[in-house]
Amino acid sequence: MKILLWDIDGTLLRSGRAGHRAMNAAARDVFGLQEAFADFDFGGRTDPWVLDLLCQRHRLAAPPERVAAFYAVYLEHLRRELHNPNAHTCAGIRELLNHVHSSPEITQGLLTGNLAAGARAKLEHFGIWHFFPFGAFADDSGERNRLGPIALERARHHLARVDLRPCDMIVVGDTPHDIACARASGARAVATATGGFSFEELAAHHPDLLVRDFSDPQPLLEFIRALG
Repeated sequence: MKILLWDIDGTLLRSGRAGHRAMNAAARDVFGLQEAFADFDFGGRTDPWVLDLLCQRHRLAAPPERVAAFYAVYLEHLRRELHNPNAHTCAGIRELLNHVHSSPEITQGLLTGNLAAGARAKLEHFGIWHFFPFGAFADDSGERNRLGPIALERARHHLARVDLRPCDMIVVGDTPHDIACARASGARAVATATGGFSFEELAAHHPDLLVRDFSDPQPLLEFIRALG
């Protein structure tokens, strides 16, 4: 059994900068900042990591109640902002998810820097949430490299298989942070150039498999089969 763990933004879908606008709205409504994320790179970062960097940059206090307010406003705006003409699933994703879903030898989950509620909002918007019965989210840890072992434990619980090992996991993402996360947890790293990093930039980080997109699913499927 192999565990295919998907990143969301830039890998499964492009939100048309819905998350960026929602974060800006939350920074405005909660901290009084205008266009706080105008020059900010979200790629591969967890939502708590983003908030922490914002607070460091502007020397803001973020007690638990303020953090909760920030995320509540963010999620409210995110659900609205997803309704934009530039939001779409990445090439080949729907077909690939359907194909893998029917395979008895592969289970799919999420490994994402999104809060669980944000992940659900994005994936439900595109009608693909049901493909992912478990996952590891930013609610579990703001440090992306700690999410792999959490995802593995949830896969074991979901499948009732305590024999699953880190090397059974395949982390799919579009940034060097995703590759580093896979390495940190002993998983295989699959990178796709559908996000903010080019094929050449990702190649420099030596993923186990690198594709330009998933319009052709065979490279990924053959890679998984070769793992045995």
